[in-house]
Amino acid sequence: MRRQLAPTILTAAAVAGVVTFSLVASAPAGNAAARPSSAYAVSAEGQVPIAKTPYAESLDGKRQTTSALELPKNPLISVRAGTATAGNDSASVELFDIVVGPDILSQVQIPPELKQQCASLPKTGADDLPLPDIALPDLGLPLPQLSTKDLPVKNLPDLCNLLLNPPSSLLAIDSLNVYCSGDSGGVDLGAVTLLGQTLKLPSTKQGASLPSNPLAAISVNSQGKHSDGSFTITGLSINLGGGAEVINLASATCAKPATKPKPKPTPKPANPAPPQLDTPPAAPVPTPVKTHQAVTG
Repeated sequence: MRRQLAPTILTAAAVAGVVTFSLVASAPAGNAAARPSSAYAVSAEGQVPIAKTPYAESLDGKRQTTSALELPKNPLISVRAGTATAGNDSASVELFDIVVGPDILSQVQIPPELKQQCASLPKTGADDLPLPDIALPDLGLPLPQLSTKDLPVKNLPDLCNLLLNPPSSLLAIDSLNVYCSGDSGGVDLGAVTLLGQTLKLPSTKQGASLPSNPLAAISVNSQGKHSDGSFTITGLSINLGGGAEVINLASATCAKPATKPKPKPTPKPANPAPPQLDTPPAAPVPTPVKTHQAVTG
């Protein structure tokens, strides 16, 4: 019988090997109201909600920048530093050291029967041993419940190594930068590890994709134009538990600020005064002319 999804975060961690990386264009959001340029580093919706942090918004086109060294305390995600900037028809986000599901597998108590199997692995032929189907505990985060067969491992030695030497996180990202200007933008993504294994990601250009799966999905470089002419680009969207938790990382929206109204012209008076005539210049003083008259007797 297929297990039903339950709100637990171990699943997200365990699903690591089958997480989807895809580059898709989001559908245009219908919003006729004008919006300002804005940007935020992290937000989450679901059982563990996180408000847009840090968040920057430019209402008048002037450059606004907000930074945060840590997120509000939560069991789902941590960030070492994030900066969001918004300005005149431009926006950008810088994120560093992003960790999703910190120390998630270190909380798992290995069942005694599995621990015994791991301790007695033969030196040869262990790769052919079947994986045991043992239920894993609920860690209280919004992910489907898993068993050991759901973990992204190929054989019993891999499973023993994963549980006995757990990685420090479900998903770790060195850096993530997103920027937009007008109606275009781009994504710069650093090294990404999933349960301690480095992932070879596709190009971060919009349109590339990897095979999907129903448990968890990660979209890279999602873009969308809005009906008011603004443009939004989101670096990473992480969907856990079939929508039970959605995390958005590094989102920038570019929109031209509202134009300032033109100054009203000065009204003309109703009865304008007649134009003043210039005073004519004074006539020049005549210059006397000396003459000689003949003398008669």
